[in-house]
Amino acid sequence: MRPFLTAAAGRLPGPFPVGRICSATVTRSRRWLSQGLLSELDAWRTATLKRTDTAHDTVTASSLRKLAVTIDSAALPTFNTPDAIVPPNWHHVYFPDLETEANLAPDGYDATYAPPARLPNRMWAGGRLEWNPYNPLRVGQDVQQVTACTDIQAKDSARVGSLVQVTLSKTISNAGGWALTDHRSLVYMEQDGPRRTPLRRTIEFKKRSDFEATIHPTEIMLFRYSALTFNSHRIHYDWPYATGTEGHASCLVHGPLTCTLLLDLTRRHFPADTRPLFRTFTYRALSPLFCGEPFTVAGRWVRGQPAAGSESAPITGCELWAKNEDGGLAMSGTLEFA
Repeated sequence: MRPFLTAAAGRLPGPFPVGRICSATVTRSRRWLSQGLLSELDAWRTATLKRTDTAHDTVTASSLRKLAVTIDSAALPTFNTPDAIVPPNWHHVYFPDLETEANLAPDGYDATYAPPARLPNRMWAGGRLEWNPYNPLRVGQDVQQVTACTDIQAKDSARVGSLVQVTLSKTISNAGGWALTDHRSLVYMEQDGPRRTPLRRTIEFKKRSDFEATIHPTEIMLFRYSALTFNSHRIHYDWPYATGTEGHASCLVHGPLTCTLLLDLTRRHFPADTRPLFRTFTYRALSPLFCGEPFTVAGRWVRGQPAAGSESAPITGCELWAKNEDGGLAMSGTLEFA
């Protein structure tokens, strides 16, 4: 799924606070000219907000090892031990959307929570990850995921036309109870042939980083990540489709992959036995990253107040961001340690 660029009234679609269940609305706009479409959206909204889906899986080391070599993660050796902890945001390799090809949208994505077919293009807008630092997912556990739609908003954007923003919350638990919740904001848009206005743009960002790394996204990396997460969205691996049908410069880097790379970068800067526990990560996808174009993942420490009698301020989290090869901001977020 591609990262989302912009939303109505110049406001980026933001992630949603813990426990917030927004009142869902479908707002009439100047572009929603069809009363039939409004009625169809309203009926779909009512049904979707009542829906929940429960899935079960088993945490295997094999899937984690495959993701580790896909992103060249330093976490690879840790999966050789029993009860290894699943790194932050690596849960995407579990709970695949199990739909037959006949039930997928034309561009390959799972349409379970998608609005009516007049809005066929999907983008990843951002989200919020919440972890239980004292009950992490571990290799060998049987786990459960409950998915619910918590918000639906219809909007207008000057750049992409009419759109519907859908917020999903995926709560994962193990035998010990709640382990993590993945809130994700997805945007569905119109399609009028190949895009005339490219989604690429440069958002200036000049903060100094305390640590950073350069990522070289290749066709193999994107294909492997798509396969591991059972993500058949064609913009990530089908170059003729991504460039010809949707008008992108190349295949797009997955939003969740960029998020995972940012969190993995943070973990690399701590010895394995001193890594802090993560509590929340709130992020926004601002501009796409493309296959074949290097990008930078970077971070800056956030410090709290020094303890009484101490001159050093403790690190309480960090700001994280990804920039494209032109230096433009592609994703940004705030990580809070437990």
